[in-house]
Parts: sequence; C-alpha cells; structure tokens
Amino acid sequence: MKTIQYFTTLLLLFFLSINISICQNILENNTVIKLNATAFYQSITRDKFSQIIDVRTPEEFSEGFIANAINVNWNDNSFDAEVLKFNKTKPVYVYCLAGGRSASASIKLKKLGYITVYDLKGGMNAWRNANLPVQLIVNGPLVDKKGINPTEFNNIINKKGLVLVDVYAPWCGPCKIMAPFLEEIALARKNKLTFLKINNDDNQEIVKFLFVDELPTLILYKNGKRVYTNIGLISKDDLLKVIDANLKN
Repeated sequence: MKTIQYFTTLLLLFFLSINISICQNILENNTVIKLNATAFYQSITRDKFSQIIDVRTPEEFSEGFIANAINVNWNDNSFDAEVLKFNKTKPVYVYCLAGGRSASASIKLKKLGYITVYDLKGGMNAWRNANLPVQLIVNGPLVDKKGINPTEFNNIINKKGLVLVDVYAPWCGPCKIMAPFLEEIALARKNKLTFLKINNDDNQEIVKFLFVDELPTLILYKNGKRVYTNIGLISKDDLLKVIDANLKN
C-alpha cells in the first residue's frame, strides 16, 4: 500500500513539474520587455528592421517623436487593425508619453501574436530627460515649439534645405504684426521651407545660444548654415525676396 502511495506521489510530482515548466514557457513567451530610455535607443539603433510604434495621439506625436516611429493612436478604435500591418515576427518597439498607454498597448500586441515587444519605460518623458534625439514633422507649414531642447533645435536647423526661425514673444507688438504674413509664407512655401517658431519666454537656452537680445528676430538657415538674420520689423515682400533668392542659389 505504501509502495502504491509512493509511486502515486512521484507521478503527481512529475506531472506538476511538467505543468510548471509549461506555464513558465507560456509566461516567458508573453512577457513584454521593458527598457529604459538609453537601452531602448541602443536597441533600435542596432536593429536595422526596427518597427517603432508611437501610441500617443496625433497632437502629441506632432510635438516630437522618435525617428522612424509610426503613430498608431492607442485611444483610436482602429488601433487593432492598424498594428496588424506590422510584421509579427520582427521586434516591435512601443512608447507613449509616460509609459501607461504603451504598457497596455504592448500587452495587446502580445495577445495579437507579436513575438518580441519592447516597451519604453517612462515613455517620451524619460527619453527627453535622457537628452536623446527627438524628431519633428518638419515638412509641414509650421512648427511652433515650447520648451524645445538643443538636440531638437539642431535636428531641425541642420536638415537639408531652408529653415526660417522666428524668435518671438506673445507680448511683443512687432511680433504680432508679422505673425499673420509669416504663417502665409510658411503655407505658400511649405514644400521648400521649414518654419520654426521659438517662443522667447519658453526657450531661454536656445535664445542665448542664438545670441538673440531683440524681438522679433528672424534667422534663415540653408543646409545647416546661418545665411540671413533680421532684427525687428520686415515686410512680407522683403522677406520673400530673401527666401526666394536662397531657394534659387
């Protein structure tokens, strides 16, 4: 009798160990890998096929994103359908603003069958705090940044082509006079010119870097080089002449 109980106990322990092993494998296969900002950056840099998903809203995305990221809004009803366009067999990198939405989105991706999912711990907040590069939508008609950091600024002005920087302030009278026609120029030359507005009050580090001490100040960059500066009021026609002359040369 004792012998039967002994073998029964061994048999139960055997099956129990198998079940534990199976559960561990399932857990490992469904685990989302969380990376801090530096590790996340290093991983996407090494991964030539990196699929990066920004799950924030389009408005948040427009304020700055990780290079090559594709915006798929977690809060949109089309999220499931949109993420299915990515390759499930390749690693997927997910991030949001602070880490909450990306955590939920990463779990969803695992349930949808994605094999390797990396989640940016702390989101874009952590990314910015680590002073890692942030991209902006620079082919649109207007980029207005509050609290832009030096890395973001350099990424924009060093792009190929023309970049017009407008250093202004909400309280500046001449700035208010010029604002309407500056936006008209930005729209009219949107395929040839990047227009970057820098709020003087929110970007003291950049203002000091540019040696700006009067407002408004317009600075034109061409292929990363400063080619023109105007301090104070300027007419729309005169500014267009400068811009168009640099487009031709």
